Amino acid sequence: MVQAAITVYGTAGDMDTVDFQGKTDPLILMQSLTPHGINQDTIFERMEDYKTLYFDLLQQTMPQSDAVLLPGIQELLHTLKKYDNLIIGLLTGNFYKGAMIKLNYFDIFHYFTMGVFADDTYIRNEMPFVALQRLQAVTGTVFTTEDLIIIGDTIYDIECGKTSGATTVAVATGWTDAETLLQHNPDYFFHELSDTNNFLYSIKELQDCIQLHTQ
Repeated sequence: MVQAAITVYGTAGDMDTVDFQGKTDPLILMQSLTPHGINQDTIFERMEDYKTLYFDLLQQTMPQSDAVLLPGIQELLHTLKKYDNLIIGLLTGNFYKGAMIKLNYFDIFHYFTMGVFADDTYIRNEMPFVALQRLQAVTGTVFTTEDLIIIGDTIYDIECGKTSGATTVAVATGWTDAETLLQHNPDYFFHELSDTNNFLYSIKELQDCIQLHTQ
């Protein structure tokens, strides 16, 4: 993101010090660049140029990055995908193509039926409502936010779920420690996701779907 910002906007501004946790890509740009005299209109006017360069750089650098797929993630996704009454979606602050590049690198993007991305809105708390529209378009069924289970590793993921009425699941595998996550009262909390069965049968809303499938 830094190199793309320097090339397109002439500076990365405060990007080295801005906290990326739980923030959408456009919001990171705004918080990084606006203190340096680049207004929001200019940021969005040049956004497509920025995205094109950023995706090219991301594709080139992913093999050299220190990103790893955490234990249990692929197994959990593979297991969830077996239930035809569950829809696995992405709700992420990444741009669509950025998320695709990152997840395809680990061969897990194909598990997700739909998603909401930073291209749709830079305001994370709007994302569950965009997800409902997208779910209806994909399935023809009307859902409510009570049908959503939002899993994340930041306080902003918890906030996003709570403000919309979704079930919230916090996982302490990111930069935010367990104590901080628990202070924000998620509906469920896990230190990590290596135990697929424990995850499936600890979340009542998920267990109800699984039992419905097997009846």
